[in-house]
Amino acid sequence: MQSLLLVTKQLRLAADVSQLALQDEYFVNSVSDDEDIEIMAKKDNVFAVIIDLSIFDDFSHVKRLIEQVTKTFSGPIITFDDHYDDQKERDCFELGVNDYFSDYVDAQRIMLRTLKRVKIYDEILEDTDKAKRKEHFKDFEISLKHFQVKYKGEVLNFTPKEFNIFYYLIRHHDQVLSREQIFNGVWREDRDDGDAFISSRIVDMHVSHVRDKLKDLPGNDVEIKTVHGFGYVLQ
Repeated sequence: MQSLLLVTKQLRLAADVSQLALQDEYFVNSVSDDEDIEIMAKKDNVFAVIIDLSIFDDFSHVKRLIEQVTKTFSGPIITFDDHYDDQKERDCFELGVNDYFSDYVDAQRIMLRTLKRVKIYDEILEDTDKAKRKEHFKDFEISLKHFQVKYKGEVLNFTPKEFNIFYYLIRHHDQVLSREQIFNGVWREDRDDGDAFISSRIVDMHVSHVRDKLKDLPGNDVEIKTVHGFGYVLQ
């Protein structure tokens, strides 16, 4: 279960936040000791840190705490105070805090703002993950998440093995590859060193299918060329 790290000495508030968080299937760890805060923030299941600024007499203490937390924690950090302080607000945002609010503070406001920040973080991470799992080569887009190839936005009808061959050739574009290299790169799990002839025939067959599909694409200048007596090159 994901957990929320709440830094406060207000026991009633901590209990109310914990009760609301459970409705969304989140667990709340409430701490007040600095050492506990740094230890808890390192846990993999902590999705947000909320800090009650009113429990600190010196903001330099808060600054040191936030700097320590951000060394190991990459999620949202939310701060709140019992009264508004313009300087504190500016200092918090300069430290990389994601939210600051004050005056009227209760469990509902805390959870509302925290879950909103978590949602934003999740969307950013999802977009980042999607971007990392997509590669481009000329007019082709390769989705590693969906094992899918698009040409100018249109999905190509590649089989899983055709996808793997095309992706392998793209990763090594302009490089002459032997049939053995292609086979070892694409059929690792099926590799049988005892029959190189069958391996070559399998590569030739699938490369031929990919080549035929590339030829049918309007305006496409990417092609797989045969290097006689050796293998193939994608250019």
